Amino acid sequence: MAGMTGRVLAALTALAVGTVFLCVGGLSVLTAPAAACPALGTSGSATVSYTTEQLRNARIIITVGEHARVPPRGRVIAVAVALQESRLHNLPHQGRDNDRDSLGLFQQRPSQGWGTPAQLTDPNYAASAFYRRLLRIPGWERLPLTAAAQRVQGSAYPDAYAKWEPAATALVLRYTTGAAAKGLCATTGWTAPVRGPVGSGFRPPDRPGHAGVDIIVPRKTVIRAARAGTVITSKCNASTGNCDVDGSPAVKGCGWYVEIAHTTGLTTRYCHMVTRPLVTVGQTVVAGQPLGRVGSSGNSSGPHLHFETRVNGDAVDPIAFMAARGIVLSAAGR
Repeated sequence: MAGMTGRVLAALTALAVGTVFLCVGGLSVLTAPAAACPALGTSGSATVSYTTEQLRNARIIITVGEHARVPPRGRVIAVAVALQESRLHNLPHQGRDNDRDSLGLFQQRPSQGWGTPAQLTDPNYAASAFYRRLLRIPGWERLPLTAAAQRVQGSAYPDAYAKWEPAATALVLRYTTGAAAKGLCATTGWTAPVRGPVGSGFRPPDRPGHAGVDIIVPRKTVIRAARAGTVITSKCNASTGNCDVDGSPAVKGCGWYVEIAHTTGLTTRYCHMVTRPLVTVGQTVVAGQPLGRVGSSGNSSGPHLHFETRVNGDAVDPIAFMAARGIVLSAAGR
């Protein structure tokens, strides 16, 4: 991996990409091929439309990454950042956050060592600079999009990147073919809700009714949506009626918890939050969006996330379920 990263960084340093584009006139509404990755041409619940300029800039970002052999996931992160920072417009001035010297597609700043103003308003250079910093982050491929983007950008609004993941993925798929597109489709839209060791696994012999896995992480760790969907449950169901205090093995229920309905009969559940969830019933969420924070409410003996995955209402092993979608949660505990 280190050798590959070095080669990619070297390629980015020397890269000079020609800008030859398909003719796209007026306004384009982008949706991904339905048979491949459905519902990816959206941000939240709204369809995303693009001008010729925006599509040209997206293709530059994607082509720079492709020529430098940046994996498709890295290209998705780059396009999502540009969507948030500039809406894919090559701005010759500060954009949404009003940073005094922020420029270009990624709102990079000369004062923070990104390059000269002329360089940062060159989309080829700006994309290469973004990828160089992304590839220096250890394990960036395993991070949620928001976390990887924030490590590069240092934004005042890090969670804002999450809503652009479906739209960015659709753009990358538009200009990506072959095995790379298939590989991206296979893992599109899924991310780990938290990262940590698994304590109690799925239905072990001593707990056959344990319909999920317990991921052990510190109290107040952010819990993120594993995939885009609609919130169908957001409430406290502790048998004591009080989820604002730690529970115990004697208490029944999930405590503060959230359940999300995804496509084709898939649902995920997130239990034992420390306070009321950040999302409400009926709300549309995207992969990586914060749902709440880890706690120990309900039937719990310590801070952890109880995470469930269900297919048509039936609980399935989350570790195997997520692994099939390219996401490694952790090695199972007992």
